[in-house]
Amino acid sequence: MKINWPRFLWVLFIACYASLFFFNFFEPFEDWFFVYLYTMLIVFWLCSEYYQRHNFFQSGLLFDYHWAVRALFALFFYSSFVIGLTTTIWWPGNKIGFYPFVNIAGIAIFGVSVYLRWKFYLQKNYQEESAVRFYHTLYVFLVSLALGYGSLFLLIYIVVIGFPLVFLQTVYEKRNFQKYASMINGAKTYYDLQQKYFDLIKQQKAQEKKRGAK
Repeated sequence: MKINWPRFLWVLFIACYASLFFFNFFEPFEDWFFVYLYTMLIVFWLCSEYYQRHNFFQSGLLFDYHWAVRALFALFFYSSFVIGLTTTIWWPGNKIGFYPFVNIAGIAIFGVSVYLRWKFYLQKNYQEESAVRFYHTLYVFLVSLALGYGSLFLLIYIVVIGFPLVFLQTVYEKRNFQKYASMINGAKTYYDLQQKYFDLIKQQKAQEKKRGAK
C-alpha cells in the first residue's frame, strides 16, 4: 500500500500535538487518566479515518450527501466532544460516577464500534442493509462516548439528539441508495467504490474547467 506522505505527516503531527495538549489539559484534575486515554483513542481513530479518506459519520456508499446531513451530525459530535472534555474539568457534578469502571466500559464499547466499522469496510457486495449496519456502529460509538467521559448530561444529550440524528441519516441513506445502486453493486470492495467516486469527481472538475474555458 502506497503511503500518502503529506496526509500521513499531517495526521502524525495532529496525534503528537493532541497527546501533549490533552495530557496537560487533564493531568491537573482528579480521575483524569482513563478520560485522557479515551480522548486519545478518539483522536487516533479520527486520524486513521481521515488518512484513509473515510467519511467520519456517513457510510460513504453514496456519491454525495446533502450538506445539512453532514453538518448537523458534525455539529452534534463536536459539541458532544466538548461536553465530554468539560465534564472532568469544569463540571464534576455531571459525572456518572463509578470511576474508572464506567470509563473502562466506554473504552471497551468504543473498541467494539471500531471493530464493527472495520467489518463494514472489509465486506463485499454492499446492499441497502449494509448502510443500515454502518449506522448501527454509530449508535454503539455514541454509547461509548457518554460512558468514556462518564457524563450524565452527555448520555441524555446523545439519547435525545444523537440517536434521532443517526436514525435520520439512516433514512436519508436508504432513500437515496438506489440513485447509486449501479455503481455500488458494480464495485468489488469498499475501496473500489471510493476510487470510482474519486474518478467521477475528477471528471466533473475537468468538465467544469472546459466550460470555464469556453
